[in-house]
Amino acid sequence: MTACSPRSHIVDSRFHSGGYSTPEARRIFCDMYRYQRWLDVESALAETEAELGIIPETAAADIRDSAKITLLDLEFIKEQIAITSHSLMPLLGALSKVCPERSRRYIHFGATTQDIQDTAQSLEIRDVLGIVNRDIHVMVLQLSRLAEQYTSLVTIGRTHTQHALPMTMGLKMAGWLDELLRSAERFEEIKPRVLSSQLFGGVGTMDAFGNKGFEVLKLFSKKLGLNATYSAWHASRDRIAEFLNVIAIAAGTCARMADEIRCLARSETGEMEEPFHTGKIGSSTMPHKRNPELCEQVVVLARLIKANALSGMDGLINEHERDYRAVRLEWVTVADSSMFFCCMLSLMKHILEDLIIHTERVNKNTEAAAPFICSEALMFFLGSKIGKDKAHTLIYQAAMKAAESKGSYLDILMKESEISNLFPREAIEKVLLPEQHTGLSQEITKSIVSKAKEWTEKHTQDSSERICPVSLSYGTCPDLTGRANP
Repeated sequence: MTACSPRSHIVDSRFHSGGYSTPEARRIFCDMYRYQRWLDVESALAETEAELGIIPETAAADIRDSAKITLLDLEFIKEQIAITSHSLMPLLGALSKVCPERSRRYIHFGATTQDIQDTAQSLEIRDVLGIVNRDIHVMVLQLSRLAEQYTSLVTIGRTHTQHALPMTMGLKMAGWLDELLRSAERFEEIKPRVLSSQLFGGVGTMDAFGNKGFEVLKLFSKKLGLNATYSAWHASRDRIAEFLNVIAIAAGTCARMADEIRCLARSETGEMEEPFHTGKIGSSTMPHKRNPELCEQVVVLARLIKANALSGMDGLINEHERDYRAVRLEWVTVADSSMFFCCMLSLMKHILEDLIIHTERVNKNTEAAAPFICSEALMFFLGSKIGKDKAHTLIYQAAMKAAESKGSYLDILMKESEISNLFPREAIEKVLLPEQHTGLSQEITKSIVSKAKEWTEKHTQDSSERICPVSLSYGTCPDLTGRANP
């Protein structure tokens, strides 16, 4: 039996990680990339201090040249973590071992551990948002295409799981699109708050930088492409809570789409279906099954993300000027929610790209439901002569009798003398045509698609943008035991 690799988290599973994360997202939170980010932040700090005359320029150059995870003793770091129970000092110790002696004392000059780690986490979130922006852009294009394609396809609008009124399939998809655009706006709006640096020292006073504290913070932030804040946020974790909750809202939007597809894929309904390929198995004991497992997985991920958002709210409560309870929660929740959401977006892109709409089944279902789903239009038609309230009562009575007896709704209705004496059957039959009662479905759909096109033109992503702008030069990410982690 081969040696067991310590991959106990589902996102790292050799077999099942594809349902919970993506290689791209895992790379952001890989041990080595995370450590390299911490080193990149230390380098930025040293370069900033050198430019402002706080430390020698040679020290900044030495630190920059030495701050490469591939140069450090990983076993030493692992051993020192066990001894010191500190998350950063072992890394700094390993850096000190490879840095020229003349510059070692300037490593981590004036910063506290959380300054480095919070700033690096902001860089991680920036990389996640790069993936999110790119994938939402793709989904907006996909939903716009679907909404346009099915602009005029009449379908059954459903409320409380029951048939309601006619609408178009395009309007349903335009509703998804409109909601997704709001999440896209939220992700843009949080950037100035969430993508922030941290460099305020032990209790947020900047005392170690003397009278140059604000200058250091401003230049440090500029080098890293982050926003300088007005005060320390060591204990103020609202930025991270907001990030986790915005992800949760967007995940809920994706899950609503996926769950609607799942519901409409029921054998009895059969109007939509997620992508299917030969060889995809729905059951070990029922060979006929075509289960909507991709859509189900999207809902699973949304529920996991929601749970992490709640933990983010718990992280708002900290004592005094610093408290690691929130930070240690975030190391799990930010990483997991980010990976879950990136995976969700990947699944949704696949689902939407090859979404199956069974048009004939949609038409058949709509035709069968036609008498009932046109009840509102019929009520107003009859109400023009007998009053809306009276019309509602007569239609209600006829509909209830038809539902219980399985008889003809129209036949029962025409037995009412108040109706048959005033309205020819042919006139009522014309009123019961669903295509006449989709209201402004097409106009609403077109307006949302137009809005989406404006958004995509405004937010077209620069193809040169890097998702993981860290200093690593190798393609695979070795873990602390030396094994390659693809």
